[in-house]
Amino acid sequence: MTRYFIWIQYNLCTSVKFQQLMNMEKSMHKNVWFSLLLIIPIPTLSILYSMEISQGWSGNLIFVLSKISLIIIPLYWYFKLENRQLSWSPVKEKNHLFVGFIFGIFMSAVIAIAWFLFEDSIDQDSVRDLLEGNGLTNPIIYLSLTVYWIFFNSLLEEFVFRWFIFEKFESKVGSNFALVLSASAFTFHHTIAMMYLFPISINILASIGVFIGGLLWSWLYLRYRSIWVVFLSHAIVDVVMFSIGGIILLS
Repeated sequence: MTRYFIWIQYNLCTSVKFQQLMNMEKSMHKNVWFSLLLIIPIPTLSILYSMEISQGWSGNLIFVLSKISLIIIPLYWYFKLENRQLSWSPVKEKNHLFVGFIFGIFMSAVIAIAWFLFEDSIDQDSVRDLLEGNGLTNPIIYLSLTVYWIFFNSLLEEFVFRWFIFEKFESKVGSNFALVLSASAFTFHHTIAMMYLFPISINILASIGVFIGGLLWSWLYLRYRSIWVVFLSHAIVDVVMFSIGGIILLS
């Protein structure tokens, strides 16, 4: 009889633990989707506020707050909710950085060729007016923004869209779907931003290019599991993009 009661207690405990694990899994599943729903719209909302409501000090404030949010939210999820250990996303082999460099050069060449082909289709006066509205016709400010974008913003985007968003999608839908979904999330706010710069035909072409770029960068991260490999590629592309912006301003 005693053994019978022990057996019943054991099974009850096992059942309770199993139910607790199931509830934990469901909770984490919801948390992952909630984290994605929370973080993906932030860059788009920042752009819409700056372009539709204010390009002045409040627009700049929202811009800064959005960048801070893109750092704090993933770190909170990583350390507080998931209790994970600190990782600097190390590069495992030096040739991995070389691959990132080659990807960056190739993508930059494609952008330069596209600029050469479609330069006349872009209303450069409108682009200059937009840049002037944000104080970017000042060479010192433009150069400062260029340095910020290349060395910080491109790293931040890899931190958010590859390390956090890609991995969260990957944990729920697998690597292949995660490649597409993370690239789509990466493309969306760029498309919104380019809506204010280019005609719709150029925006569509540019958005396709951004999506392919996001797809390639997600694949690089999937293959090498280091944001530094992808960051190098991204930074090279941003050098070319801001060089084109400088050409528009000087012209």
